[in-house]
Amino acid sequence: MNYALINTATGFVENTFVWDGNDDWNAPDGYEAILSGEAGIGWTYADGEFTAPPPPPIIPPSPGETLSENTASRDYLLAEAALAIAPLQDAADLDDATPAETELLKKWKQYRVAVNRVDLTLLNPPWPSQP
Repeated sequence: MNYALINTATGFVENTFVWDGNDDWNAPDGYEAILSGEAGIGWTYADGEFTAPPPPPIIPPSPGETLSENTASRDYLLAEAALAIAPLQDAADLDDATPAETELLKKWKQYRVAVNRVDLTLLNPPWPSQP
């Protein structure tokens, strides 16, 4: 069975352990062993109830981290666009592009311009959709 070692002065769970509850063992002075179920280190114990600690605060990325992540995303999207544009541009340069290829080339170029205009300082920038 799972037990929690409670600091009786603070009510904090300082350790957990498995114990059958029958062996001749006593908690150290200032501590109490309580059958805990799923309680863990950092929980509190008061009035016969265990309470989980609050979740850690969500820390947003720093402006530098945001810029770095968005720059990497932009560069990836631009690389994808370049791979899509290259054969379409080749066909256009050789006067061999179909009307559908010419239209798709234009859309990919518009997409590439839109990607380059995204504000990379925003936490969740609105990336344009690929054609």
